[in-house]
Amino acid sequence: MSPGRRWRDRPRFDTRAVHGGNASPLEACSGSPLSLPIVQSSTYSFDSPEEMVEVLSGARAGYIYSRYDNPTIHAVEEKLAALEGGDRALLFSSGLAAIHAALWSRSRDGGRLIAGRDLYGGTISLMEQLLPRLGIAISRIDLADPAAVEREIRGGACAIFLETPTNPLLRIVDGPGVARVARDAGIPVIVDNTFATPVLQNPLEWGAELVLHSATKYLGGHSDLTLGVAVGSDATIARLEHVRRTLGGSADPFAGWLLNRGLATLPIRVRRQSETAARLAAMLESEPTVSKVHYPGLASHPGHAIARRQMNGFGGMLSFELRGGLDAAMEFLRGLCCVRIATSLGGVESVASHPVTSSHRMVDPESRKAAGITDGLIRLSAGLEDPEDLIDDLRSALRRTQPASK
Repeated sequence: MSPGRRWRDRPRFDTRAVHGGNASPLEACSGSPLSLPIVQSSTYSFDSPEEMVEVLSGARAGYIYSRYDNPTIHAVEEKLAALEGGDRALLFSSGLAAIHAALWSRSRDGGRLIAGRDLYGGTISLMEQLLPRLGIAISRIDLADPAAVEREIRGGACAIFLETPTNPLLRIVDGPGVARVARDAGIPVIVDNTFATPVLQNPLEWGAELVLHSATKYLGGHSDLTLGVAVGSDATIARLEHVRRTLGGSADPFAGWLLNRGLATLPIRVRRQSETAARLAAMLESEPTVSKVHYPGLASHPGHAIARRQMNGFGGMLSFELRGGLDAAMEFLRGLCCVRIATSLGGVESVASHPVTSSHRMVDPESRKAAGITDGLIRLSAGLEDPEDLIDDLRSALRRTQPASK
């Protein structure tokens, strides 16, 4: 926003998605660009060594090196902070880089991390294969069970990490409830908000210390960038900023520009995708070859009541289990036409994946079984196609999974 043009009151969410934090690096000029400029520079020059020293020391605002900060990235971070309601946001090269930095910043001296049992496969791999080498113990429990949470918290922890809805089973965790119990015990809560987005819920309002996203997914929304984001207080983000500088998981300016463009349509996309997902879930629940549908918008979902309280909609993600197991899942995927087979989610295209052979393929089979991830599970991300075309496509693919009549 150009100098002198300020909102009289705090703008509403949809307006923040278009304008929030979108200050142009060239805004001091007359006729500054309406679209956020891409500052594709790795380093920045100074008129004197004294000026450079002042910027390096923090005594003067400015940019040094794009691994540290970049004007385009900084503008997008301001918008993301405005959308999640945090003091600051920090962009990373991927969602997993953001998760790594968040967990490292909280558990770098060892300790114990409490995490959900049902999580993204890459997060599980990080927790089970890398963090223990740093002396960090991992306790993965059913965070949807309040009694289990209270029992586990009594032993102390460096942090609690959760997803809600979870990936890929769309379980609902009582976010405000977990945050309340954790706060009483002095344990910070970190929430991966990728599935819900800030359109549907804002975990910082529950008392979470940090909110994370794979911005590759809904925030970008067009399957053309790879980024992650963390949002929190000034003090929390300062810790993560040190980790980002040191480990080098910084964001690229062009990817940041793409993200800024995607954020402008985020509210419209998520609401439409949520409506479509609800229709698809209702249809799938009536299909004889489907044994179970996981979608918090269904009255049959065990977390439906909690989701209604803490979310402003139920999201564009769902999953369902086919009675025929692995063979049925493969046959179903072969039969898709409009819905694409892909490992990601949250784009304008509807995509289906088979978690056992994609997102959770590196997870130990026993861990998958404990989490409830079956061989017949299909994860579906609803896009922006006509819902009737998607229903026709799913029904056509489901017919391929029916047992042959004798």
